[in-house]
Formats: sequence, structure tokens, C-alpha cells
Amino acid sequence: MPSSFPLYLTAAMLAAPALTAPASAPAAPDSGLSWAPCRSVHQEWEKEDDRSECTTVTVPLDHAAPAGRTIGIAISRIRATEPQRRRGVLLMNPGGPGNQGIGMPWSLTQTTLKNVGRDHDLIGFDPRGVGLSGGFECPKDASDGVVPAPGASAEQRFRAEYQTEAHANARCTGYDRELISRLNTRAVADDMDDIRVALGEKKISFFGISWGTALGAVYRSHYDRNVDRMLLDSVMPPEFSVETMERGTSAAKQAGYEDFAAWAADRDGTYHLGRTSREVRDAALSLWRRLGEHPVTVKGPDGKTREYSDGSLSVILSYQRPHWDEVARSVAALRDGGVPPLTGEEPEHESWGLQPDSSGGLFMQRSVLCNDQGAAPDADAAWRLKRYRAEKYPMFANGAGYSNWCSGWPLTHGPGWDLQRGTSPLQLVGHRYETITPLVWAEQMKRRIGGEVLTVDNGAHGSLDLVDCASKGVDFLSTGRTSGGSCPGEPSKSLPGRPG
Repeated sequence: MPSSFPLYLTAAMLAAPALTAPASAPAAPDSGLSWAPCRSVHQEWEKEDDRSECTTVTVPLDHAAPAGRTIGIAISRIRATEPQRRRGVLLMNPGGPGNQGIGMPWSLTQTTLKNVGRDHDLIGFDPRGVGLSGGFECPKDASDGVVPAPGASAEQRFRAEYQTEAHANARCTGYDRELISRLNTRAVADDMDDIRVALGEKKISFFGISWGTALGAVYRSHYDRNVDRMLLDSVMPPEFSVETMERGTSAAKQAGYEDFAAWAADRDGTYHLGRTSREVRDAALSLWRRLGEHPVTVKGPDGKTREYSDGSLSVILSYQRPHWDEVARSVAALRDGGVPPLTGEEPEHESWGLQPDSSGGLFMQRSVLCNDQGAAPDADAAWRLKRYRAEKYPMFANGAGYSNWCSGWPLTHGPGWDLQRGTSPLQLVGHRYETITPLVWAEQMKRRIGGEVLTVDNGAHGSLDLVDCASKGVDFLSTGRTSGGSCPGEPSKSLPGRPG
């Protein structure tokens, strides 16, 4: 086993006495699984969590060959707080792909969605190839390639990056081709159904965020009869490819930037960036080009010296509207030689929701994206796609940052999503100003598989669990009633430690 693959092994699970519901309650089926308190079997588990139980479910590596190699999927459970009202189980996934989900039930109990745990057992799990379910990483290696010489053209830099990523992909997939070729969304959906069977449940409900919405949509498309209710927040596009992700994100960032330009123009007396939206856009684009040729070094109020490049400005200009005052002041400061209040390195703005762990998941993310999309474009085609985005969205051409991830991907692509319309109750949630998974994708997903779209009036990715209208999600999972229209997007002030 190459030393560049540190493994995250599942801890041994200890047996624990079964917890029983009152005699009058519709008790959970006897699954035969051996559960133990998670904090007693996982060294780094949240010490305050005395509710989560953990175990492992064994699944086939290849669901088409169930008698072959198997892998263990680490799962957790928090039992319904009102067992007399228990409806069933709610599986959940925080996205990525590659984010750990085994701690998600406990995290959910700290949010505005916590009341879903009244009538559902909350079930978290680390997907195959992630964290406690055989997670591994493949760090960069000097043998993969060299940094282009100073003065290299944009195309030369792009092609060097393409070749470096292709070499790394060939090296990393050699670790365990049998496993890595079966890291795809459909395989994780099949694992979910095996979890359902292991729990002894006829049906499951599901809550997914970001890539978790693709996982939910795929599961529902192939196991609709096994779905009770499904809630999907920050929805992925129904037609998946890395370029779809790149282009959709670039377009959303461009639209948000144009809204910012109009906002700044209305406040020219304060920021002096331009009296019209066009003047603001021209000024920002001119500054972006100047920083691309001549980055500036600034010593900030914290005493740290930072370099601001065109990439830094692109990030700053993509921040959400609650931070537009800081964005405008940063643009003016970079133009005039001042100290910007923003660095372009801040944590994702307005992302105060479920913060998943990501141990042993980044290579799984790459594997799922590359196996799901099918054949990757070669270097010439990839450069043409990058040039298209650069011409259409000059400051936001990098989109989601995935463009070269699948360079030279050597494995046969997976089965794809094959999305179908279903009949089980489906609530989709989009965020009006979001750029990571733009609202239009939720609307496209509705047209493809059904359901209803609720629009949250904010730009924070996967933030239903932070706002008061999370009550609509709770009501949906309890009653099956979907909601359309929109709802306010300010963070709830009722949650401890939340901004606002």
C-alpha cells in the first residue's frame, strides 16, 4: 500500500443495550444491529453528544455482484424524542461529495430543523470512501508535475495544470482501482437502500444538502417505492457534468456581481466606484486586469502582509449582499492604494449551517465527480471550454474550481444518474442569490423529477437549517405537505452562537 494513502479506519463497535420505546409507541423494527454510544467508540466524537449511537452496516462493493467483496458503512442514530409519534427514520447527507455525515444527526439537533427529530430517528452515515467508511486521501506528489516558469501564458499554465492533474489521477487511482471505480452516486444510493434494509425499515425519509440532493434524487429515481418523504436543500443540476457545474457557478457569480454593480452605483456618493452600473463594472474589470499583471502587497490592520491578485478580487466580488459594503470598500481601497477590509480568504460568507467534517473525503469527491460525468474532455477541449467561460464571465471563469479535476481520468465512468419522475413527496429548496448551487438548478430538477420548490431569500448555501422557515421543512417531513413560494432568509436569532 503506497505511503501516500493514509487510511481512516472504522473503530471497533461495541455492543450496547437496546433502547426501548413505551409500550404504546410504534417502536423501531428490531434490526439485529449492535449499537454503541458513538463517543465511546470514536475517539474524536463530540463529548457533549450523549445521544448518538453508532454501528456498521456491511454492503457489497459492487452491488451487481453481491457475493463478492464487501465494505463497511459507518452509521449513527439518534432516536425520535417523541417515540409515541415516531414515523420512521430520516437518513441524511451533508454534501461534498466526500463530507462525513455520521455526525450530522447531532449537528442537526442544534439547528432550526431540530424538530424533525421528534417523530423520526435521525440516521447519519459516512459514504463509502469517506471518513469511517474506509476513507483515504491521495496527497499531491512532486512527481506529478512542475509549476510553469514565470511569464508563462495563460494557456501554458492551463495545460501544465491539466497534465499535472492527469498524472496525479493515474497515480492515485492505482491505489485500489476496484474500489475507486465504484465511488459514484448510484453506488452510494444503493448503499442507502442496504442501510434501510439493515434498519428493518420498509421506507426511509431523506434530507440532503448540495451533492446530497443528487444522492437523494438518484435514490428516489431508482427506489421511489422505498421513499416516505424527501427534503433536498441547495439542489444540484439534473444534467450533471463538471462543465455544467463550472458554467452554472460562473453565470451565478456574474449575475450577483452585476447586481452589486447596480447597488454600488446607487451609492456612488459613498464609495465613488461609478455613477452607473456600467461604470462600476468597467472600473472593477480594469482593476482586475491590473492586479492580474501586477499584484499588490498590503499590510492589513492585523499586521499580516497579503498579496492581492486578480483571483483575490474575483473572490471578493463574489461575496453575498450582506457584505457588499465591505466589498465596495475593498474595491476602492485596492484601486486607491488603501487597506481592504476583505482578503478574499474569508470562510464562505453566510455559511453558518451544518459544518461537516471532511476526513478522508476529498479524493472520494474527485472520484464521484469523474466517475459520474463520463469521459472527461481532453486538454484541447478543456482549454476551449475555459476560454468560453473566460470570454463570457471574465472575472469568474474558474466557476466551481473543478475544471481540471478529471484530466485524463483513467477509469470507466459509472452508471450515471438516470433521473426519473417519482410519486413520493418531494420538497426542493433553493436560495435566491446562491452561486454554489444556483436557484435555477432547483427549478430544472423540479421539471425533471417532480416536487415543489421553496425559495429562501438569501444566498447562503444549504442554509435552510438556519432560518425560521425551516419550520416548513419540519412540517413537510411530518405531514407530507410541500411548500412553494418564498420565505425570509435571515439567520434565526434563536440559535446559540449564531450571527445576527
